[in-house]
Amino acid sequence: MLAWDQKWSVGVEGIDLQHRYFIDLINRIYAEIEARDLAHQTRLINELGSYTQQHFMSEENIMHKLGFPGMEKHCATHQELLEELNGQIGLYLVDMLDAAEIASNLADWLIPHVTIEDREFAGFIRQLELQ
Repeated sequence: MLAWDQKWSVGVEGIDLQHRYFIDLINRIYAEIEARDLAHQTRLINELGSYTQQHFMSEENIMHKLGFPGMEKHCATHQELLEELNGQIGLYLVDMLDAAEIASNLADWLIPHVTIEDREFAGFIRQLELQ
């Protein structure tokens, strides 16, 4: 289980709230693994896929609107993860990958992405707010 750590905050409330939801969703998947409720676990895995896509779209819309110069590179990272995650979900649905591995892989990707790339984007937002 993961607990939200304030050091992961990017300092933009809306983005931080979405990142906290990611952590919550990963934790709910782990809880369902322990509860052995396969049907609910599968629903959460599907939610994880949908939420990841929605979150990335939300960030990318903000980047586009604000003219973030690192948007192309940032979006490419999002696309790579989405392709990987969708592939993993496909493997999960045919019993070739377990939910714990998906949750762990996403957590391993999410924290560095948030603390490096998303923090860079958030710094850009804060600079705009100071102007």
